[in-house]
Amino acid sequence: MSYKILIAIVLSNLLSVSHAIGNPVVPHSTAVESNESLGTADPYQYCFKNSTWIVPPQTLLAYLYDNANFTPVSDQTVWVISSYNQGYFTGQSYTSINNSILSQRYLIGSVTSEGKVYITFYSGTSSRTDLVNGIGALRVKSSSQCSFIMQMNSGQNGVSGLTHWSYMIPVKPGDVFYNNLPGTNMSVPQFLAQF
Repeated sequence: MSYKILIAIVLSNLLSVSHAIGNPVVPHSTAVESNESLGTADPYQYCFKNSTWIVPPQTLLAYLYDNANFTPVSDQTVWVISSYNQGYFTGQSYTSINNSILSQRYLIGSVTSEGKVYITFYSGTSSRTDLVNGIGALRVKSSSQCSFIMQMNSGQNGVSGLTHWSYMIPVKPGDVFYNNLPGTNMSVPQFLAQF
């Protein structure tokens, strides 16, 4: 009787293996609805090439922290992406806190095939060694619309810094938010000229 059970188990395992070989499991990406509808082998390339990204008005709120004090602030950040290659991208980041505290950094990031994003922002000078890291996701709709949802935290010395979650949306000349950058009362070119 036990050999019948053993044969059933062996046959079941063989059938499972043969089914798996004929039907490999391919991870499903929720970030990209259809590579075919995007018409490209790399579904993210068109999102990044010579692109400019901004914080939309609904997610300008951020918090500065210093010891046990937390202060709500307006954080407009603009990313200017200069290169993209197989999931890696580089550029510059320009940030204004309450239209007064300005910060310019370089950025290097990666996006996985599932749309997971990791970005490091760095000063590019040897006098400042602090890094700011951001995590998030890139979403691409079949209509070729791209957007990020990001979280970042910049701890300067262990007791102070800034925390911010935000959507990041692409803009181009002629767009409403390109001409009137949320939280700044200026256009994107005017904003970038401050740095």
